[in-house]
Amino acid sequence: VIHLWVEGVWELIMASILAFLMIKLNGIDREVVEKWLYVIVGLALFSGILGTGHHYYWIGAPGYWQWIGSLFSTLEVAPFFTMVIFTFVMTWKAGRKHPNRAALLWSIGCSVMAFFGAGVWGPCTRCRQSTITPTARS
Repeated sequence: VIHLWVEGVWELIMASILAFLMIKLNGIDREVVEKWLYVIVGLALFSGILGTGHHYYWIGAPGYWQWIGSLFSTLEVAPFFTMVIFTFVMTWKAGRKHPNRAALLWSIGCSVMAFFGAGVWGPCTRCRQSTITPTARS
């Protein structure tokens, strides 16, 4: 349950806050933002729910769940990468200077840092510590 909460709900909260900020800061049409949001939410739920399958093996489920879960766990970075593309494209499409440039750059930075935290720094930590124990992920 906690794994679903972490890999599903937090990505959805971040995507919705980014969508709201892109509408307010860039003045992009709501329908355009909603289409991007559907893609991000779909990727987050699809990869997050099936990505928890690698835990099912340990509760006695068939062995194929280990493969399914591992495959979709690698795809859990896709929603974050889509959020990075979303923020850059929306800012580029707006083409105007916003008076609150700090808020706009903070929004872009949040999506970029979330992508690096979810997709880059995890494997780097694994290589640095030379371990794959659960305590390294805690």
